[in-house]
Amino acid sequence: MTSSSPIQKMRGALQATSLDGWLMYDFQGLNPHARTVLALPAGAHLTRRFFVWVPREGGAALLHNHIEGGTWATLTAGWDVERRPFGSHAELDAALREVVAGKTVAMEYSPQGAVPYISRVDAGTLERVRAAGAADVVSSADLLQSFLAWTDEDLAAHRRAADVLMRAKDGAFRLIHERLKTGEAVTELDAQAVIERAIQEAGMTSGHPVNVSFGANAADPHYQPEGEKNAALRPGECVLIDLWAQEEGRPFADVTWVGHAGQPSAEYLEAWEAVRGARDAALVRLQERHAAEGWGHLQGWELDRAARDAMGPDWGAFFVHRTGHDLGVQIHGSGANLDDYETRDTRTLTPGLAVTVEPGTYPREKGFGIRTEVDVFLSPGGPQVTTDVQRRPFILGEGKWEDVRAAALD
Repeated sequence: MTSSSPIQKMRGALQATSLDGWLMYDFQGLNPHARTVLALPAGAHLTRRFFVWVPREGGAALLHNHIEGGTWATLTAGWDVERRPFGSHAELDAALREVVAGKTVAMEYSPQGAVPYISRVDAGTLERVRAAGAADVVSSADLLQSFLAWTDEDLAAHRRAADVLMRAKDGAFRLIHERLKTGEAVTELDAQAVIERAIQEAGMTSGHPVNVSFGANAADPHYQPEGEKNAALRPGECVLIDLWAQEEGRPFADVTWVGHAGQPSAEYLEAWEAVRGARDAALVRLQERHAAEGWGHLQGWELDRAARDAMGPDWGAFFVHRTGHDLGVQIHGSGANLDDYETRDTRTLTPGLAVTVEPGTYPREKGFGIRTEVDVFLSPGGPQVTTDVQRRPFILGEGKWEDVRAAALD
């Protein structure tokens, strides 16, 4: 067995637990985590269900349909796993009994579907495993996170993407600022084009067009201008820009910044302070809990709760999404989210991963929406904010751009 063997990695993840083992199941891609954890090539031709059993102690076993024996012999070279072919469903049940009877087993399952990113094993297969005598089936959620950890190059690529986003964001807000000063019209697509061009010129990709929202459009957290859905900015309206980018195959950077066409109202500034306070409360809670406990204790839902409590009821009533998400090669990754709203994410925040912190409030009837978003790398030594942090909204259309930018960071 080589150091890169999936079996060794799975067993390593089990060592910090009291679980008897991890049962990895897939059928025709129902469980995408199986291909990730087992490092199966995208072109692997597998048409039948399979199980990989890795005990915390003892030999691993692969239960596979006998007609795919040749394929599995190639795929498992170097795995140090016993291949146990089955043909009939009765043979499968017997093979399952041999490995799970009396055992506490982890699978890609989330009780009551609480964390849908993890809940990939169908209910019927869970019934089958329990019928085979498993003492308990528990979630593999925290085990999976060890397979998502960033390398040093991943972190470097993420930081490069963050730098590109900071420049792209400045370019878009500067365009808006200068157009307002001259009285020339500026649309959401105008600003979006500046950002997309900067991302492309850096050799990166956003995957799909970024979000530029003017006025009441900013009250839609996932608004995206396109075609005729393309507002022109009017004096007195807000601006929200959510942008993201990655180097191919590397983790994303993902940020949100806001501004206002001219001086904002007292109500807008009150909402901004509530959102900023929520963001900062989550960051402080993260820093304090790590300093007190290290990693392995703080769960994703707890930071969402810290942000909501800090925002308060007035603006929290319009805070209609989770506080943050795992950040990876997919912009919404498979690790722990900062969520006690859409779900109650009880996964622990794990070193080597990253999250966004992005509270917002979206009172459509007031004609604005506000969100502030930063990225945080969960370094083994402690959390590191990897993107610039906005302190005040950009006040656009007044004075020099350099002064406007500096005031937002001060």
